[in-house]
Amino acid sequence: MKWKMKWRRGIYQMEWKWKCILRPATVAVVLMAAAAHADTETPSVRQLEEMVVTEQAGAPGIVQQPEKTVIGVQALPTVGVPGSIVDVLKGYAIIDFRGESDIDAGVDSVYLRGFDAKRFVTAIDGVTLQKTGGRKSSNIVDYATLPAFLIDTVEILPGPHSALFDSKAIGGVLNLKTAAPKRRDGILPDGKLTVGFSSYDTWTQEMTVQGAARAVTYDVAYKHSSSDGFLRNNATDMDTVYGRLGFVLPSDGFVALSMSYSDVDREAPVTNAGADYDSDYPKVESATFDPWQQPTWDGLSYAYRLNAEQSSPIGRLRLGAYYGKDNRKRAYYAAPDDATPSVMDTDWWQQGGKLEDEIRWSDAHTTTVGFDMAQLSDDGVDNDRTERINKKGGYVQHRWLLTPSLDLRVGLRYEDVEITVTNNGVIPDRPDLIERDWGEFVPKSFLTWKLEHMAPWLRDTSLSFGASKIWRAPDYHGDYNPQGRPAGAWLDPEHGMGYDLVLSRRLWRDVGLKVNYAFYRIEDYIATNSSYAKYSGKDAGNLRYSDYKINLDEVYRHGVDVELGGHLTDLLSFYLTYSWQQFDNQGDEPAGETELDQRAANRVTAGLSYKLFATTDLTLDYYYQSKETTEISEEIAEDVWYFTQVDNDAYQVVDFGVCQQLFKGGAFPKTTLRVYVKNLFDERYKNASGYPATDRTFGAAVTLSI
Repeated sequence: MKWKMKWRRGIYQMEWKWKCILRPATVAVVLMAAAAHADTETPSVRQLEEMVVTEQAGAPGIVQQPEKTVIGVQALPTVGVPGSIVDVLKGYAIIDFRGESDIDAGVDSVYLRGFDAKRFVTAIDGVTLQKTGGRKSSNIVDYATLPAFLIDTVEILPGPHSALFDSKAIGGVLNLKTAAPKRRDGILPDGKLTVGFSSYDTWTQEMTVQGAARAVTYDVAYKHSSSDGFLRNNATDMDTVYGRLGFVLPSDGFVALSMSYSDVDREAPVTNAGADYDSDYPKVESATFDPWQQPTWDGLSYAYRLNAEQSSPIGRLRLGAYYGKDNRKRAYYAAPDDATPSVMDTDWWQQGGKLEDEIRWSDAHTTTVGFDMAQLSDDGVDNDRTERINKKGGYVQHRWLLTPSLDLRVGLRYEDVEITVTNNGVIPDRPDLIERDWGEFVPKSFLTWKLEHMAPWLRDTSLSFGASKIWRAPDYHGDYNPQGRPAGAWLDPEHGMGYDLVLSRRLWRDVGLKVNYAFYRIEDYIATNSSYAKYSGKDAGNLRYSDYKINLDEVYRHGVDVELGGHLTDLLSFYLTYSWQQFDNQGDEPAGETELDQRAANRVTAGLSYKLFATTDLTLDYYYQSKETTEISEEIAEDVWYFTQVDNDAYQVVDFGVCQQLFKGGAFPKTTLRVYVKNLFDERYKNASGYPATDRTFGAAVTLSI
């Protein structure tokens, strides 16, 4: 649905690329512009910039495209005020929230298409967020330090089909994009203040200020949140400060330097049962800690980021660079009579960047070339900063409009990964620091075929097919040094193929449907094998820990994802997403059963948004998840294992909220009040961590905008 409008010989000529739907208002604007130019006497030929008219499909705040879904964070109707970007992402069935409590966004608390943080990418402005991780948790991305106010849009790219991102993106990519600096003529800033309160003494205060003095822009934000928590010993207290200074360049370019700082204090849930049962909290039969241990998990994080974009004779140049440090302290009493707690104190450092050039040769050809790198360190060797992971990637991706109906994107990425495994004499005759290095070419492809030329009823319908190589090196502390064991000395990278078949169609109005079938074949899938290992003792000699982590022969992942959404009427909009998945281990390794469990086969999310009055909006959200099975193994004879299943029952949750604009004018014309109920019907269920999930909660938030 695209056309060019050119001025030739005193009249406008429309060059149709393919069919489009012009609303009456659009036609009026075109005719008025044509009439205005027709009255002029300029005989020369002038070509105007290309104008694109599209009919977008998707619910408010959501744009469906064959290769990705784009969420406008500020435009998306939500129940309550999003406390973090996770509250925005929960509405999609392919994203599985697995935190200990939905009051806290948590660390690595989401799966994408059934893959954890090791096998999908979370990025800010195209640059991957990553750490060496490990140390009592995966510790790759703390989503609580990424409040929603930082993010303008979220791109969800399912699958491994983009060469522009790290090769660990097997499940896909969550690309969080910040708003680019914009020039302003006035000097008065925009400000927003939100104060919210909900059950369990949960408080949120958030303030943002955005302004500019012509080409120089600035953004300042502060957020505080605290809660007593739903579970026993589950309180949180978090502060985040964000600042950005930008400069708007000619040709729609900019340079921006940002800084963020987060102070996060968390308590870890404890057992609440037996003689020590506290009736103020739900019963928890078994947790990692007992109440007397008083476990905490506190952290400090800061990061500096540089972003720049500029058009040039050689294309659209983009630069992203970052430097950051994170600290986490896991503290708890190891024995009831201890005077001081035991503390595991870990520092992580990460630095890297990405340089990219997008060259548009013509309407039919666009080439993107780039290079990215990351140096990830921690204090795991003699408590000194030690580089543990060094990654370098180069890529080229070309988008080619073969015909008006065929759009092909092909790419090639080369990635080199070096890791340092701490051995310290554990494996005999191997160095104290074992260096491993892998490199691989990773081809990508995605083809879209528009079907509307075949029949009128296929208008706004397309079929897409992605076929891409899968490759991931063991670039995570929990793989190469789990519990301090040098298992990475023996591991090989994962590799295989990923396939996606996508049907996209605009049904009516802006109601869009997208159905995606995916199949992934992954060889040498890295799995934890500690429960079945035979070479962990000192008598294992040169094979010690060779089976503590293993490569499974082959794993299959099947999946179906459905997105449906748009306006039913001018006042009523909806969205519906469904995800089905199945992981199958093709080998006979016992670890293949336990590594691939705890993934619900079916997930459904849905929502309704209704404008009751001009100043009143109603929002209803629905979540469903089928039962989740945990595999428990027992060796009943040599190399013969018996597996039993513990099921986490299916559940469904309904949230309801009202957003009311309070004033139509005055000093605060955009003041809103949000009142909401989460888990409206008080569903009792357990979350993915096995803890009782939060019961019915009530909340309210006031937002003042100037």
